[in-house]
Amino acid sequence: MPDKIQLPYELALLAEAVNYQQWMADRIRPHLGTRILEIGSGIGNLSRWLPVRERLLLTESEPNVFATLKQNMAEHFGGDARVSTARFDLSQPATEALGAHDFDTVVSFNVMEHIDDDAAALARLARLLIEGSATGRLRIATLVPAHAWAYGSIDQVYGHFRRYSKQAFAQLAARAAPGWTYSARYYNVVGLPGWFVMGKILRQRRILPAAVKRFDALCPYIRDCDDFIHDRLGLPLGQSLIAVISFERPRP
Repeated sequence: MPDKIQLPYELALLAEAVNYQQWMADRIRPHLGTRILEIGSGIGNLSRWLPVRERLLLTESEPNVFATLKQNMAEHFGGDARVSTARFDLSQPATEALGAHDFDTVVSFNVMEHIDDDAAALARLARLLIEGSATGRLRIATLVPAHAWAYGSIDQVYGHFRRYSKQAFAQLAARAAPGWTYSARYYNVVGLPGWFVMGKILRQRRILPAAVKRFDALCPYIRDCDDFIHDRLGLPLGQSLIAVISFERPRP
């Protein structure tokens, strides 16, 4: 009997947090086009909530994680020809085969903070879109952890190089994709105090499953309030940052 695949703790931890997953996906969905590439799909926790329009390609670099992603997505999407999976490492240049899909959107959830040279990675994604033939709005939509001052022990254990502010990501976007339009907003202010206490004050090494379960149960009740204080009041605080850079290519 083959050995059971050992998945990264944080991916397995969030697998059942469906309310939290759906909330994240709902917040980023308005920024997505019709031909979508997801970077760092993991085991598909967020992938299953992405819209299937013309094309949806889900990618992962780790072999064991990719095997689980492929199986999970085959079960979830039921063989939809518009959906597929592929191995891709964002630290490497995109292949011609990847570019041939003519994506208009690249999306990622909690990926950029794991990459040492995030500017080079973001530039590669912008180049992938520009070198394709999709017209209209090209966009890169990403969710990343927010606020450098909240960086703590859990970030270290999970392999995060950094956390971002609106200003920091704006500078990153200007270097990586000059001439592109940038917008951002913070997300999930309720989760920020807990993350700060666990990682910065208590110096915990992991998030406990019971804490994730409790927070997931609260999500249906707090998400509307969180959306209001960020979208209407512009609160400059949140556990995460949703950042979007876009480029308008003229249609023929």
